[in-house]
Amino acid sequence: MDALLPEALPPGTRLGSWRVQGRAGYGTYGAVYRAHKKGWRKGPVVALKLARFPEDPRFDREAELLSRIQHPSVPRLLGRGTWSGSREGEAHPFLVMQWVEGLRLYDWAKDHPQPLDHAPRLLAQVARALAATHACQGLHRDVKGDNVMVSPDGRAFLMDFGCGTWKGAASLTEGVLAPGTRNYRSPQALRFHWDHRRSRGIHYEATPADDVYALGVTAYRLCTGVYPPLATDPSLVGDDGRETLEALVPPGRLTPMAPELEHLILRMLSENPQDRGSAVELAAALEAVAATSGKVSASRGPRAMSLKRARPQVAWLGRGLALPMLAGCLAFGLIVLLAGHLNFERQWAPPSIMSDGGTRGVADAAVEELPASSWAPESEPEGVSLEMLKEPLPGQRRPPCPRDQINIRGGCWVEVAKVSPPCGEVFYDWKGSCYAPVAAPRRPSTSDNP
Repeated sequence: MDALLPEALPPGTRLGSWRVQGRAGYGTYGAVYRAHKKGWRKGPVVALKLARFPEDPRFDREAELLSRIQHPSVPRLLGRGTWSGSREGEAHPFLVMQWVEGLRLYDWAKDHPQPLDHAPRLLAQVARALAATHACQGLHRDVKGDNVMVSPDGRAFLMDFGCGTWKGAASLTEGVLAPGTRNYRSPQALRFHWDHRRSRGIHYEATPADDVYALGVTAYRLCTGVYPPLATDPSLVGDDGRETLEALVPPGRLTPMAPELEHLILRMLSENPQDRGSAVELAAALEAVAATSGKVSASRGPRAMSLKRARPQVAWLGRGLALPMLAGCLAFGLIVLLAGHLNFERQWAPPSIMSDGGTRGVADAAVEELPASSWAPESEPEGVSLEMLKEPLPGQRRPPCPRDQINIRGGCWVEVAKVSPPCGEVFYDWKGSCYAPVAAPRRPSTSDNP
């Protein structure tokens, strides 16, 4: 049997007691597959997350964290193991988790005409999942819309704990900040990063308040369709190219919403971590807003119906207005016809509506490349390129690098001369060329030495 790539397993591949049905997504550090128990073709589907690199310690840490959290809005850990079917025969860890069918949070909002009616309830469910994580002294560290799935029955799940950690866990990060997504970083994290950008061996200690801040960014983005400005003054952060501080616009000025919901969003985005409140407190407050908004929506329904019934009463308009109205209708119809040939949606799309990006960690594997509709088997993407990593891979050679290799962000890489961007699913794009990581040389055995 030919050796396989961990990010390209064909249907039917066996991993322990599980059999692959198809790939759901992949990223920098891992790939996610639909799978089922061997011999149970009609059994429940599970999500199998496989490490792209052997002996990746991130998977052990994620498994330990998931095993500590028991909450209906967090996918259950069902099993774990190792796979050794690669060319080198090395052990690649994998995790087996509850399969969650649904849409990512922001994609879900696009499919619902009044997402604000449901936003407090969904955010409350995410806050409850965070509260359960914090209760076991854990941290998610990558809360964002792309890591929240909404099921067809309207339940929110907090996904991808690959960037997570817990109190007492060994640090796996060499950089100042742990893996995460820049738009969701707290003011404290960004300032610490700037103050210690040239330091070695210094790491920012994230707290539950960082997760709460990220939930605030998620809430702002969900309710307004845009991100709030970065959490701190660019003159302090210094690495985003802006010279002036962009003021935070209260979300209620962008989208009409209940004052109580706006207050909670601004509270989560507070400069002072102590002012943000705990995930438990925020969940209770969001649930109260959800209960109120539910009553408002219910009372608004009959009124909307009565307005629809009243529309035919416009027939009382005098004949003098008939020709102008007819001309207006014809003009509107002409615009609609032209819209079929002109891409108005692309021209008028707000530039600030963008997808999450910049995640580093196993979380990439689970959601960054998933189809919008669900975790369903995907077709092979065209023009795929992996972005260069922010830090070296596990087991990668570190500088000084030999002459035929190049030092990129603390790791040794070799240029793949016969491949040009897009670099595919195996190589990494760096300044218009494709590179492959170089494995660290094995240490010589000393067991026979006296």
